Amino acid sequence: MKSRSFDSRWLIFLVIMVSVLTTSIYLNNQHNDNTANKVTNTISADNGDLKINWNRYPTTDIELSESLIITESGTYHLTGSLSDGLVTIRAREDGVVRLILDNVTISNSSGPAIACYSGDDLVIELVGENTLEDGVTYSAEFDEDVTGAIYSKADLTFDGEGSLDLAANYADGLVGKDDLKINNGNYKITANDDGIRGKDSVYIVDGDFNINAKADAIKSTNETDTDKGFVMIENGNYNIVAGAKGIKAINSVLIQNGNFSLQTYDDAVHSNNYVGIINGKINITSGDDGIHADRELIIDGGTITVAKAYEGLEAQVVTINNGKISLTTSDDGINAGGGADASATNRIGASPFAADENCVLSINGGELYINASGDGVDSNGWLYINGGNTIVDGPTNNGNGALDSGMGIVMNGGEVIALGSSGMAETLGSSSSVFNVSMYFDSQQSAKTKIEIKNSKNETVVSHTSAKTFSHIAVGSEKFQFGESYTIYLDGEENRNFTISSITTTVGNNNVNQPMTPPNRR
Repeated sequence: MKSRSFDSRWLIFLVIMVSVLTTSIYLNNQHNDNTANKVTNTISADNGDLKINWNRYPTTDIELSESLIITESGTYHLTGSLSDGLVTIRAREDGVVRLILDNVTISNSSGPAIACYSGDDLVIELVGENTLEDGVTYSAEFDEDVTGAIYSKADLTFDGEGSLDLAANYADGLVGKDDLKINNGNYKITANDDGIRGKDSVYIVDGDFNINAKADAIKSTNETDTDKGFVMIENGNYNIVAGAKGIKAINSVLIQNGNFSLQTYDDAVHSNNYVGIINGKINITSGDDGIHADRELIIDGGTITVAKAYEGLEAQVVTINNGKISLTTSDDGINAGGGADASATNRIGASPFAADENCVLSINGGELYINASGDGVDSNGWLYINGGNTIVDGPTNNGNGALDSGMGIVMNGGEVIALGSSGMAETLGSSSSVFNVSMYFDSQQSAKTKIEIKNSKNETVVSHTSAKTFSHIAVGSEKFQFGESYTIYLDGEENRNFTISSITTTVGNNNVNQPMTPPNRR
């Protein structure tokens, strides 16, 4: 009786898979759920305006004709117009004042239109169409702290379904020195400095906003209270043009739903701590980063399109759990780095990241397309791909790579197609649990080349048409099978054949710099 021969390839495969599965199980146990709820937990939103029972206070109807000073709590229903004057609130410390602006026009050639110097809460309710304008200069009676066409030292809330056309000729548009909240309404703000600024917080529940600011459009500035200094946006429509940053917070930025068009000279969205995005539609044209967080950026869903930026997404730790993301950048598409803002040379906030093993980029789901002149997907530390579909049309110069990691790449799921130059090309990692291929071409391939990889049954496994020239492709797919033969087609013509023989299969001349072995984490 003949004994059956044992194919040694399957022994190799078994050893590889046992090692990979053991590592993957360990990594899964080490990795905690990382969602934008982490950002939510850093925010303590102020809803004090909802607790005020205005029926307890009197209502006074006033037709404006001259400057008005309010000292008592209550509702003040304002109509008419005021030329070269202002409304001043000087309530006691626990005072609450509601201004109903009912088709009001206020202009002041030498100061703000509305100024609140004391009180607990100021609520401004918009009815109809309202127009406010401050002066190009402020008179000496206003101290240097008063910089807004609407200014409040008390908690400031905007409500109502009316509109506000605000011309801030001196500096800022809406300024709250405490918490600033907007529940709804329609706002057109033109500002010589910042558009909307709340020291402790800016919390927008809903509304329509057209903001043209020479500095930042929406910002929060508290540097001392860890529960403050945040911007939280839940819904609304935002058309923003900013000479500096679009949405900026010292602490955290949380965006949940809403439609955004951001055209900015500096970062479109910026936080010195966390940025969390949950759904919504965000379109960005930026002179620097599209979305930047010094510490951590978490994207849980939504549609994000960066049509132009220096770098698309940037933070020390970047986590993408879901969403449809398209990035077109002059440098890196996604960059996980450590430290302060890594802006382009000679732009606001320039300070390069240093390499850091704590830098982590995790792609857990979503659909990503990246067209980058620098590195496509770059981590100064570790790069983990656990799901989703990622396509990279990377650099054409040999000083960058479609994929780049300082420490290593681990692919545990999803699909990746990364095209670019071969000089700094990196594989998808031999420590991965998904089979991947690193393909080198002897000559540069043309832009708009249709790339197809088919299995032995002539079934297409992956397909992509290149946006630029390329000489290297890194492909990882859960459809790849050990021991299976595949054929690469370029524009329908057979280019070469290969067989999956290990986690990473190299095809062509291998010039790659091997990455370091990744740590036991995911």
